[in-house]
Amino acid sequence: MLIQNVGLQLYSLRDAMQADFKGTVAKVAEMGYKGVEFAGYGGLKPAEMAQLLKDNGLTAYGSHTGGLPKTDAELDAEIEMNLAVGNPYLVCPWQTMATHDDALRFAETMNETYAKLKPHGLKLGYHNHAHEFVVDGGEVLMDTVLSHVDPEIFMEFDVFWVAYAGYDPLRYIRKYAGRQPLMHLKELGPDRKANVELGAGVLDFDAIVRLGQEIGTEHFIIEQEEYTLPPIDSCKVSLDTLLKL
Repeated sequence: MLIQNVGLQLYSLRDAMQADFKGTVAKVAEMGYKGVEFAGYGGLKPAEMAQLLKDNGLTAYGSHTGGLPKTDAELDAEIEMNLAVGNPYLVCPWQTMATHDDALRFAETMNETYAKLKPHGLKLGYHNHAHEFVVDGGEVLMDTVLSHVDPEIFMEFDVFWVAYAGYDPLRYIRKYAGRQPLMHLKELGPDRKANVELGAGVLDFDAIVRLGQEIGTEHFIIEQEEYTLPPIDSCKVSLDTLLKL
């Protein structure tokens, strides 16, 4: 298996990003990452962000919007930024849901938001945690959402959280083949609770990446939420492990 163009979700280095956004982006490139997924823009303007990526030879693989934009002004700002950096993939990283009706309401809101993004050539997707995998109304809430949104709305499965919730990531990757341009690679520790560096846990990333490649995933994105090493070292170890697969 050959995997070369790997991105980093910048939330992985959230403290460093807050202290020195531009310098930390440069370190991400130095580690060998080819792309980034945003989790905020560090106060930079669209032209400044585009130049920062260019200066460091990085590509924008995606952007976590912090939730669906609440106003047209917020949405317009996301559109401007992502068009400037050449990123078509906007991702809602979290939505509280506990019932079937919650999932249906969220699906409706996703459809409304996507209808505003589509004329600009932008895509909308969702990044899961574990709470979307509870069953209500006879159905897993994640499935409820995905069966009620526009089929062009994509899924960014976070394999850690799928497994943490007790489900097989390979099953969900296969089930929604063709709707996963982005995938989060995050390792589940031996205790099946903690997030550790890739290769130090229980997930079969060789099989996960192979299947992702088969079903059309464009960008594999590493995320570290917890660490057994300093954050920079943790992100470097995870990348090196993935590239050795």
